[in-house]
Parts: sequence; structure tokens; C-alpha cells
Amino acid sequence: MSLVVYVGDSSDVIKRIRTNHCSGNVEGSAFRKHVAAGMGFGISRTKRSSGSTRVRLDLDDPSAGERTITKYVRSGFWKVMICDSYEEAHDFQWYAIQKLDPPLNKDVQPYDQAREERYTKILRQLVDSDPIPFDELSSVPTGPGVYVFHHDELPAHCTRN
Repeated sequence: MSLVVYVGDSSDVIKRIRTNHCSGNVEGSAFRKHVAAGMGFGISRTKRSSGSTRVRLDLDDPSAGERTITKYVRSGFWKVMICDSYEEAHDFQWYAIQKLDPPLNKDVQPYDQAREERYTKILRQLVDSDPIPFDELSSVPTGPGVYVFHHDELPAHCTRN
């Protein structure tokens, strides 16, 4: 049984999923940070000389933890809804988070209630859309939108390597 695990938005939804969530590291993806926390990995934050903050898995071998996260994320699937604009996608994600109640989304913000009728319609389209595995994402049209990550297990129930 597939679970809704996380909802997010992006101005280029497929690029965001492929580049930052299915690859990359916890520094470039709040989703990966939430997965890491769900798997029991600690996160370390250190200041760089430039003033920015370096975010890494707090492990002897952070790259091994990143590989575990990547394996989990790539073994799930995605549903995507392209929106009319990034502003709509950003607002719609808050509606979707409230309605779908994904366990990895910790932040809930209000959405424009005047758009609830539209959001109800596009949420139904999103929920009813075909699931997309990682290896098929490159062939999916992209743009500003909302994505939903599904998996058979929550990160806490996955085997860490």
C-alpha cells in the first residue's frame, strides 16, 4: 500500500525532483533532510568562512547516508501537477499539505481560500494521476507545480545500509 510521504512545490518541478531530491544531498533539499530525520540520521550545521551554513549528515561517512537516502527516494514514486504559475503552485502546496497530511511535512501555512474550488479540482487530478517512478521522470513535461512523493514505507521503516 502506497503512502503519501511528502508534498512540495517548485518553479521547475521535474528538475527539482531529479536534481535535488533524487540526487544531491541534505544541504540542497528540505525533503532529503526530512527523510534523513525519519531514518534517524542527525544533521550537523557548521558556519563556513563565507558566512553560509554547511548542512551535512552527522555521520562518520555522510556519503553513505546520502546513498541510503537516494536509494529510498528513488524506490518511491511521484505524482506531479503543473500549475498556471509558480505563485499558484506555492499556494496550492499548502492546500495539498492540509488535505493529504503527509508525515514528513512539518510546516503548514494558510492558502488563499478564495481559490479553494480550483484547488479541490486540481488536487483530485493530482491524486488520480498516474504514479511516476524515478527512471521515467526525465520524460515528463515540467514547469511550475506541486509534487507528491509516495512510498510503500515511511523512512523510519527502511533498512539503513
